[in-house]
Amino acid sequence: MTTAFPLLRLPYLVLMPILEQMEFMERIALSVLSKRARTFVKLLKMKCNYINLKLKDDRVEMKVFFDNSEELEVDMYTNRFKVDLRYGKDYISWWPGSLPPTDNVLPIMDVTHCKSIKKLIFPKVSEYNPGYNALVPLLTKLPKIDELIVEHTSLYYFSPDSPLLKVLRIVLPVSSAVTISDHVRKPKYLREIFKGNFDAVSVSLYGNYDTRFPLNDWKFTNAKTLKLDGLGFKIEDLNQYFKLWMKKKCNPRLEYLQVATRKWLSSEVMHLLLKGLNAVQMPIRTDSQLQELGNIKQLRSPDEKITSEFDITRADGRRATIRISNYGTVYFYIWPFEQKNSSFIRLFSLISTLYNSFIEHFK
Repeated sequence: MTTAFPLLRLPYLVLMPILEQMEFMERIALSVLSKRARTFVKLLKMKCNYINLKLKDDRVEMKVFFDNSEELEVDMYTNRFKVDLRYGKDYISWWPGSLPPTDNVLPIMDVTHCKSIKKLIFPKVSEYNPGYNALVPLLTKLPKIDELIVEHTSLYYFSPDSPLLKVLRIVLPVSSAVTISDHVRKPKYLREIFKGNFDAVSVSLYGNYDTRFPLNDWKFTNAKTLKLDGLGFKIEDLNQYFKLWMKKKCNPRLEYLQVATRKWLSSEVMHLLLKGLNAVQMPIRTDSQLQELGNIKQLRSPDEKITSEFDITRADGRRATIRISNYGTVYFYIWPFEQKNSSFIRLFSLISTLYNSFIEHFK
């Protein structure tokens, strides 16, 4: 009969060199055993670049990415209470007993010093058996999600009684960006997402030409970056949105808008798009010339080309650029306010400082 070695009872100066000699997988396996073990392993400072989570019918797939191009893969099976770890050629499996397998997510985030999930992915699942109940305890504990991705949906998924929508409501408040990539056929189900305070929202709306993004649903979205892709997008709605921007009556946080109309914009359609905006045609800028707009992600495909470009200016001096591509996609960039007379202000500030110093000197 073997006796367990009381590793964690060793003095700190003895314990830490032992942990440093452990293989990476051994450290991770040790860290999930207890809070005390995690406290010591965390001192080893095993920092990762980022973590992705993908939810499946019967498991959660966790990928931890490191600087050395290595990946830690963790599969947590919710129906068998089993956990698989892979790191390079190393492989470990264990059964965590009565604890849910998903309880390993937060400890691994902790010891790898990861404060948020980069991508939380909801892939296509069975419509009649989504299997989300086992995931709810995990989702309620996630501290922050950089991007929430719904890869494939159906009409049922975004109905008011959808299990997916109920689960999304748990993670939406801690998500910075939302991407819904396929088959949302009723835009009214997306109003909750459009009204959220996200940095970026990207939605694809497929269906017939009667299925549209109504202007009233998205004109007051709070996203800094908004991408809309749909077959039935009305040019008149887009023109009305630009007019609302000119009057400062739409989203004040917006920095970038991309709308895929999926049709060639003829001269007649271009007239509808720019009607009443006093748009000035500009030479086509390169992407490098648009870098001063901030860290805006370029979303064009490699074969897409900008065919025309226009600037519009608001009464307060704020300027925006409308770009149209050969794919019928409209891009809307909002420029930052220009700091007029900045040299004079800096000079006045310097003179004021010197004057105050001079007065203080003779007091």
